[in-house]
Amino acid sequence: MSTSLLTVLVVGPTVAVVVAVFVVMWKARTTPATSRTAIVAGIALGAWAVAVIVLGVRGAFIQPDGDSIPPLGIELGLAFVVLVVAFSASASLRSLFTNQQHLIRLNVWRLEGIVFLVLMFNRQMPALWALPVGIGDIAVGATAFRVANQLATPAGRQVAVVFNLFGLADLVVAVALGMTTNIGPLQVFHTIPTSELVTHFPLVLVPAFLVPLAFALHVISFTQLWGGSWSQLSEA
Repeated sequence: MSTSLLTVLVVGPTVAVVVAVFVVMWKARTTPATSRTAIVAGIALGAWAVAVIVLGVRGAFIQPDGDSIPPLGIELGLAFVVLVVAFSASASLRSLFTNQQHLIRLNVWRLEGIVFLVLMFNRQMPALWALPVGIGDIAVGATAFRVANQLATPAGRQVAVVFNLFGLADLVVAVALGMTTNIGPLQVFHTIPTSELVTHFPLVLVPAFLVPLAFALHVISFTQLWGGSWSQLSEA
């Protein structure tokens, strides 16, 4: 697959996700304070995506050698810390993410997994990574709207819990296999090709931006579905 086509297939969905998340927050606002929070969070989300694009174009996420700490791993860790701090510190931000249907529907971007399978067939990504991750992502993306629409049914809540757990597991597998099939201190599987392409622009947008964001949305949704503590936090 050419770089130009891959750029369209990755950057396009990334932009759509940023817009969709902002729309979800904007619709959930109820006060001037939450309106400001939605705007600030939307700008921060867009800035994060742009930063990943700029760094990705410059090759900042490419593993330099087999001994260095993976730059992508550092960015992922930092992203998770920032997300946890942001949601923990801001009740206004938490209140913008309480609509379960919207949270689940945002996972439709995971149909991006089709791209991973195409890259595998083109021998640009290893099957060990692309096959489970691609199929898992397609399953999540293809069922997102159906799961969201069934939330009001007797079994809808349980189905949504399973959906979130499966989505989280798929993301964990993606990150784990990505790191163990690429050169670096964590490499376990010496595949041909390696998963190095996922550290290059534009594909790096998936692990550096879309994956931590999707992980956060799954955790937020699961927390509310499982025990409702998220709603209690949002009222604090």
